[in-house]
Amino acid sequence: MTRLTAIVLAALLVAACGPIPQPFQGTQKVTADVPMLDVPSAVGIAVIPVSGLPQPFNDQLTKEIAKGLEPYEIPAEAVAVNNGLGFSLHGTVVNPVRQDGVVTADVLWTLKSRRGRDAGVYMQAFSVPERDWTQGNGASATRVGREVAAGIAGIIEGSTTQAAGGSTTPAPERTAAPPKPVRITVKPVDGAPGDGREALQLATLEVLLANGAKRDDVNPEVVLMGRVEAEPAAGGQQFVTIAWRAIAQDGTDLGEVKLTNTIPQGALDGRWGPAAFAIAEAGLAQLLELLALAPRF
Repeated sequence: MTRLTAIVLAALLVAACGPIPQPFQGTQKVTADVPMLDVPSAVGIAVIPVSGLPQPFNDQLTKEIAKGLEPYEIPAEAVAVNNGLGFSLHGTVVNPVRQDGVVTADVLWTLKSRRGRDAGVYMQAFSVPERDWTQGNGASATRVGREVAAGIAGIIEGSTTQAAGGSTTPAPERTAAPPKPVRITVKPVDGAPGDGREALQLATLEVLLANGAKRDDVNPEVVLMGRVEAEPAAGGQQFVTIAWRAIAQDGTDLGEVKLTNTIPQGALDGRWGPAAFAIAEAGLAQLLELLALAPRF
């Protein structure tokens, strides 16, 4: 048994005191095996204007990147500022060279999580006619945008931090291939009041995917099942237990993670909002330990 951290209680108290952000409302949902899917506050990529790239080519390219992610079933939108999507894609032009009517440039693409952490990098090299660079061209934007989309999809779907195409530093020599990410599915949370049945499910999924797991609802190596139990406590409070149990593909019970705390009565009866993420992160370290015990298939 572990205690919920102070941040969890703080998030719950915020939820109890009045209106809070509603990251689980009105977001897209898709069903393919892409790690960011069905995580409402983390669904989608905001494709931000590229630093150092002139207009209108800049605007054309970001829109084509968002469009190019559609075949991978990754929601994306070209926007000036990220006002709610879970990830942001930032591009920076490095040392563009003009020669013989052609511009050759490197662009460092950085995918950032909703908390501002780097989720992956992709260094792209491309060439376009100088006229397209300065005045825009839909065909060139489509070609370059599809390359970026493929690279970013490689980061997301492969649970890696670097896409094919290189990075700013040479890759270290490796003596063995890195282990493949554990394939997981997270079930709706039984007994959770309010919107917690899905909110905590999806928050748990997000934090695990951000830490190296891969979503697979068809053939998972680990199934995570959650439950919430509450009982009255003194002073208008309630004692809450939140638990996850991990079952391996061969039926092995890998163990259980439990969090407990005493919170204001009814604090979880509405939208969980940030509390879901605080709770999921509080159990993250132990959940990762359970995933590490899973036999691989």
